[in-house]
Amino acid sequence: MSLLGRLEDLSLTDIVQIVFLSRRTGVLEIVNSAGRHTVLFRHGLIVNASAPEHLDLTSYLTSAGLLPAPAAETVRRMEESGIPCGTVVLEMNLMSPETLGKAVRERVLGVVGPLLSSREGEFNFLLSDSMKPIDMEYEPETLFTEGGFAPQKIFGTADGEKLKPLRGLEESLKAGKALRRGTGTPAQPPAPVLDLGIGAPPDKPATPEPVAPRGQFKVAGGLFEVESPEAAFRNVVLFERNPMIRVAAKRAFAKEGVKIAQFGALDDARAAMTNLFRTNSFFITFLELTPDDGAMRMLQQLKRRNPRLPVVIIDQEADLRRRHDLLRAGADLYLTKPSAARLQPGLAEVELALFADELVLFADRAFSEWEQLTGGGREAGQKFYEMVEKENVDRGFGLLEQLINELSDPDDIDLVASTILRLAGEYLDRGALFRITSDAFVGLGGFGITGGGEEMNPRAGRLYISRSEPSLLADVAASGAVHRGKMRKTAANVDLVEKMGGLLPTEVIAVPILQGEQAVGILYGDNAEQRAPIDNVTGLEIFLAQAAFAFGNAVYAAEKAGLGRETL
Repeated sequence: MSLLGRLEDLSLTDIVQIVFLSRRTGVLEIVNSAGRHTVLFRHGLIVNASAPEHLDLTSYLTSAGLLPAPAAETVRRMEESGIPCGTVVLEMNLMSPETLGKAVRERVLGVVGPLLSSREGEFNFLLSDSMKPIDMEYEPETLFTEGGFAPQKIFGTADGEKLKPLRGLEESLKAGKALRRGTGTPAQPPAPVLDLGIGAPPDKPATPEPVAPRGQFKVAGGLFEVESPEAAFRNVVLFERNPMIRVAAKRAFAKEGVKIAQFGALDDARAAMTNLFRTNSFFITFLELTPDDGAMRMLQQLKRRNPRLPVVIIDQEADLRRRHDLLRAGADLYLTKPSAARLQPGLAEVELALFADELVLFADRAFSEWEQLTGGGREAGQKFYEMVEKENVDRGFGLLEQLINELSDPDDIDLVASTILRLAGEYLDRGALFRITSDAFVGLGGFGITGGGEEMNPRAGRLYISRSEPSLLADVAASGAVHRGKMRKTAANVDLVEKMGGLLPTEVIAVPILQGEQAVGILYGDNAEQRAPIDNVTGLEIFLAQAAFAFGNAVYAAEKAGLGRETL
């Protein structure tokens, strides 16, 4: 989650301590009338900083007279090839480690110093999984024993005494981390609220409105996030790797009273969406298109989970073919972000504001349509999901009828299996279908990723698990009930996962196909691709219940025809 707000509510000293105590890695952005300032953290330690007058380390060293202009040109060319400025100046003996270390510290002090007493500007801490030397512009371990600067090294007392943390901060951070791990002792404890002296006192009786007042910071994954009453039901999720666009979007949506969760990593955005699904929240998603198709897969997952949730794809440059494919995949809108040429000094602020306004305009229309559809209010989210679930069930029946009618030979087990797998692929990322014989579970086909090599369908078609061995399939066949959750570690279960490609899931589902009270088949699915919770599959279960007759007849016809064990 992100730490954001205004310096008038939370000082830079407090922000740095929060990041330091939570040992976070990321970039703190502060935007004021002078422009954009950044402070880089790695594991809670400050490693670099920048200000509008010196955007990078090379320009700072040049202006300080430590790097001659001709050498600066060489350094920049090396940086373009991926070698950090600090590494270049040390390797070329342009500067000693001691001189460079002193310069980095003075640069950080020069950026942080004026901001310590300022109460002007907005801040936003952007979490990151890691920070590379090219991002930090040098390798901290080569200059500093600790790998960076602790808060007291930057603005501690004269004798280096450790700054006292905010009251209750360490306890709040521990509670936040425990909540994120799910290790809290009480059942669903209330979210700890840090009293910063600018909101309601912590011992004030709770009001009926379960929304944190403006000025309080609610624990969220170890950091704190501003919430306001207006943001109770309007939620936006933004995945965008460009921090300038994230800041512009944050400003624009804050003016509208919309709660926006913004991320530079797709996994973080997925976790936020999972939480919104769990609370039946309506939300709008903006996804930056990624080269690895991660955003495309997330679009498909969102639309599979709830096709009425609006999703906007943001592309680096306009591509009509991509736009066509994305809209066919379910995207509600295709936008192109401002190009690098338009984000030059003097133009950037206007361009970013115009782009952010496009996001806000789309969100306003989507929120209005949602409120008209549900009537608004506290129950709007629940009504929305119930409405969509009914539509999914109706759609499942319609698709079932269509698929069954498409069968040219209802007794052909391969045709029936492919029909079931086709619909199952609308609900699950990976799966396999089994028919049950007197002594084994025999694979009929499958879908999803394998981790490389042969595709899933032929792999799954060769699966063979003995009924005498302890397995998930044996348990489901015996009980006749759906299994959803973990899978026991047995030899047969391990063999099943390995033969499907070896990718380990964190949650599995096995749905029996029943004729009367007897299981004649089993559909297995898991979350090995994204390792996110499996979506609601009620529609799929209803489909399988209706398809059981055709599947059972096809299995009987196959057995009557003497279909034997598949070749392993």
